[in-house]
Amino acid sequence: MIFLCFPIKQTIKRNVNLAAQSIKIRLSADLVKKQPQKTYFQYNLRTTNVYYKENKKYYFKIDTENSEGVEVFVGQNAGNQLNKDILNAKAEVLIVSPYIDEVKLDDLLMLKNRNINVRLAFSDLRPEQYGNILRKLIHQNRVTDVKKKEKRESLKSLFFLSSIGLFCLGVFSLIYFGIHLVDDLTNSNNVIALIVAVASLYGFFRCWEKKTEIGKMEIYTYHYSEKLNFKYVRNNRYDNKFLHSKIYIIDRKVAYLGSLNYTKSGFTSNFESRIRITQREKVNELVRFVHDIFEDNVTLKKHELFYLGKQVYSEETY
Repeated sequence: MIFLCFPIKQTIKRNVNLAAQSIKIRLSADLVKKQPQKTYFQYNLRTTNVYYKENKKYYFKIDTENSEGVEVFVGQNAGNQLNKDILNAKAEVLIVSPYIDEVKLDDLLMLKNRNINVRLAFSDLRPEQYGNILRKLIHQNRVTDVKKKEKRESLKSLFFLSSIGLFCLGVFSLIYFGIHLVDDLTNSNNVIALIVAVASLYGFFRCWEKKTEIGKMEIYTYHYSEKLNFKYVRNNRYDNKFLHSKIYIIDRKVAYLGSLNYTKSGFTSNFESRIRITQREKVNELVRFVHDIFEDNVTLKKHELFYLGKQVYSEETY
């Protein structure tokens, strides 16, 4: 049954056929005043379409009763029930959404910490969120080469002590040369002292440079792992393949289809549409479809984890 709420008390009842099934729909129109102007509202019984005059804007909401395992919602806060179902998941959450944000991603990471199987497929990230979201999804693992580290430390110590010794020898030779300079410049001892001083100080600088070079010996290697199972299907402008579906499946018992992205605005403030499905057969079909998205690396090529990790994390090598 359809109930259409006007500023005056009027109720129009009509049966609507949705997806070849008889679903009772209640349509309520809520007035939101934008400007103090006269309002016009018109309803076409033949097409069940709602028309709006430009003088005033109406925001509407469609909320169906559960019939044959299908519910329809159109309007703001379209993700309220979906969000509850996701947070109350017992075993598995599958999500396909072209756009995601950090707020909703935190919910999935929380589920992962509760040992819920979470799989997420998305296809686009804005430049300002690129690094933050990928760091939430990817863990950097640093491995230290113990043998290289021990060798590096021993060589650093050797060249450090050598440089100190050469510095002291060079300074002592210069002092000796300076003291005896006034006596006899051509004295062989003075010449030797000068040569030793120059050679020692040169050796000091070379040892210090070598110590610095050895300090930069690479002892760390990196590999990357997923904090949760995700697939980043980046938009390919050459073959026009863009993953734009919005699918949510919880515990293989309930599924959602619609326009809402997995973002805070998509779930709350935006005017979105969504269908909630609890028919087991239909839900299982969607499960298979989502798994195909994850397994298909030809049409929907998967991201390269190592490449993404190097983009968003720094890698110190020493």
